[in-house]
Amino acid sequence: MKKLSFLIAGITFLVTMEACKKWEDHIALPEQQLSETLMEHIKKDPQLSSFANYVQQTGLDSLLNASKNITVFAPGNDALATLPGSVTSNPAQLKAFLQNHISTNAYFTRDAVDSLRVPMVNGKKIFFIARKFDEANITEGDIYVSNGVLHKIDKAIVPLQSIWEYILDSKSSFLQNNYISSLNYLGQDPSLAELDSINPATGEPVYKPGTGIVNINTFKTKVLDVANEDSLFTYILLTNDAFNAEKTRLRPYFNGANADTANSNTSWAAVKDFAVRGLYTEANLPAVLESKFGVKITMNRSSIVSVKKLSNGIAYVMNAPGITLQEKIPVVYVEGENPYVFSVPNSATIFYRDRMNPLTGKSFKDIYLNMGSSGANRYVSYYTNQLYTTKYKVYLMSLNDKVISPQADGTYGTDSTLSHTVRIFNRQADTLAQKFENSVNVTPNTYTEFYLGDFTNDEYNWLLSYPTSSPAGIAYTLNPATRYIRVVAPATATGRPFNLTVNYLRFEPVF
Repeated sequence: MKKLSFLIAGITFLVTMEACKKWEDHIALPEQQLSETLMEHIKKDPQLSSFANYVQQTGLDSLLNASKNITVFAPGNDALATLPGSVTSNPAQLKAFLQNHISTNAYFTRDAVDSLRVPMVNGKKIFFIARKFDEANITEGDIYVSNGVLHKIDKAIVPLQSIWEYILDSKSSFLQNNYISSLNYLGQDPSLAELDSINPATGEPVYKPGTGIVNINTFKTKVLDVANEDSLFTYILLTNDAFNAEKTRLRPYFNGANADTANSNTSWAAVKDFAVRGLYTEANLPAVLESKFGVKITMNRSSIVSVKKLSNGIAYVMNAPGITLQEKIPVVYVEGENPYVFSVPNSATIFYRDRMNPLTGKSFKDIYLNMGSSGANRYVSYYTNQLYTTKYKVYLMSLNDKVISPQADGTYGTDSTLSHTVRIFNRQADTLAQKFENSVNVTPNTYTEFYLGDFTNDEYNWLLSYPTSSPAGIAYTLNPATRYIRVVAPATATGRPFNLTVNYLRFEPVF
């Protein structure tokens, strides 16, 4: 016990001595240096005379004299000698350049880790790793003064464009960027809109129609906000020839009544996967990236024409998209447990179930309508906005079984074969718009899909780049491209119940 006490006392002594040493190192700094501001110390350093002059020219000396906890990464005279005249002779550009070397927080070399991006006064963020500030080496660091810390660096760090600034700046050169920059619509900004209520079903806020209306770019809202300096992105930009070729490849899948809408949808389909979260430099570029929408992008290095470093990521200019048609026009699943509406919403007959497929060993969810002998012609309805203009093979996955009721009132289901009819409509509750109908006998305890036939969607009449809601705040959940799907019980079923069961409907495009 005594040995343990001595050990603890020894450790405590060492920790205390180390803490005292750090404090002594701090107070051992020259008294004159601790009484100086950053600006005063920089002006006295002959190696930083050019930097000091530029700071005074732009009026930033007041910031370096008055503010607290400032960090300055100051390039030496040699580093500033190569600064172009277009910067030094332009007051606004010179100020933005200097602000790219000043942060309003204190950062020391001990803080520099792989993930640290220092926020600068100009709104940019710059990597500070070990003894490097972006591409500059720290020649002398952690110089304490009264209102912050100074690091001397051997290279001037010119402010970089964000990905969004690059898109806007190069829209006259790249068709892809010209299209993305044009995606401006009026929409409701929740941060500016007036709260009306809280949806009791979802807990989501409901905003007053007509409030918080702003001009928004839907690439930034529906894909990724590549103007955000707090995040890092990888952006893929097609050459003009590659962009036109990609639109030609995708155009047959977006036919519609309006040619402009069809062309815009083709462009949207081409670009929507070309912003990816995360910084993937050439050194750590994987073979495949994945977009926000789950689309896989093959990053063939031989297709890379050029690379551009940006303040919040990187851009790869490529002469081929690296995305298969199967990724762009994917298989569509309509899940049975997510119905849109029931013909007779009798909760006593509707069961949402957790089941297990013994063939695959995977669990799944489905819906079972236990209607017995009183469900003739009743249906459960679904919708999807994801069917493009091509032929689809349609499959129904339905588990017809007999199970114990969760209400502990016996079993529900049947040992009989059930009859299901699937109908697809262009418009809701409009028999004139029916485009597909086929029936299938759902045999008991079948854990494989039933093939229903082929369905061709001939029009897609909605602009994919639209905001998710109108300027009045009304969601565009249902639109002219929506396809409505009903799973219907038979009109007559001698000796059989009118039960319905749906795990999912699968629409597989035919290429």
